[in-house]
Amino acid sequence: IRLFDVISGKALNSNIENSNDIINLQLNQTEMVTERKLCFVDSNRDMFLTMVHKPDVIKIATMVDSFQWNDNNDMLTCLSDGKLITWFYPNAIYVDKDLMDKARSTKDATDVGKLPQIIHFTGSIVSIRQLDGAIACLSVPPFAKILYEHIDKADFDKSIKLCRFVNDKPLWACLAAMSIYCRELDTAEIALASIDEVDKVQFINYIKELPSEASRNSALALYCKKINEAEQILVQAKLYYRAIKMNIKLFRWDRALDLAIKHKTHVDTVLAFRQKYLEDCRKEETNDRFKEYMNEIQIDWETINAKIQADKA
Repeated sequence: IRLFDVISGKALNSNIENSNDIINLQLNQTEMVTERKLCFVDSNRDMFLTMVHKPDVIKIATMVDSFQWNDNNDMLTCLSDGKLITWFYPNAIYVDKDLMDKARSTKDATDVGKLPQIIHFTGSIVSIRQLDGAIACLSVPPFAKILYEHIDKADFDKSIKLCRFVNDKPLWACLAAMSIYCRELDTAEIALASIDEVDKVQFINYIKELPSEASRNSALALYCKKINEAEQILVQAKLYYRAIKMNIKLFRWDRALDLAIKHKTHVDTVLAFRQKYLEDCRKEETNDRFKEYMNEIQIDWETINAKIQADKA
């Protein structure tokens, strides 16, 4: 798929590739260029979603007959295997895939027959042309449309009131993903608690307690599973210890050692945590690089803890 800027006519740098032939594609109807997303179906009838400015193709559905973006907001609907599936906030797949799966509605659509085509998705009404040419209308829950209106105005208090009034888990999941994307952590905490995501609530509380903006942004990127971006934020802010410790927590030992050597700090910290990890697992060191540095550097936990406390301050 080749992409072009409509105003200038220039080709964009980001081309999107797929292993099978593409039979249908559509752009979402958002006004912001950075929020532009592309959805397409290939010859296997698999449906994929990707950002336009930063392609990252993810499969979201199979056995798809037809799909359509909403006219006024970012909702996406498709007819898949006799069901009408509507994603209230497709962008959630780049925030938290678990929330995307929860922030959707599924409705039986066997009445529309074989090979139906969605022709319009306006408000909460989906118009479908059946094989014989007749038009059928199906509805999706109307509250997501109202939620979009509140979020567009950055009115998170009204969004919470709406979700409490409706008390619908897919709507709460939608609000959780939206608020995390907008970095509204208080709203995210309330929404995640309402869908019983205890571990996510705990991590959001941990993010709120972090001392600097860079460390909070990095933790949010890590929540969204953007590990390299999280590390880059910390390194740019010269929070080298936090970047090293993040890699240690993710068991990316080689990367942690690379960072420590490159920035000439906390090499002994990495070696000490590696040694402790191996002792806890009752294993021997097999990595030649770690063996080499362990022979050269003396590990002193008092010095390491002092350095850690200084860097955390």
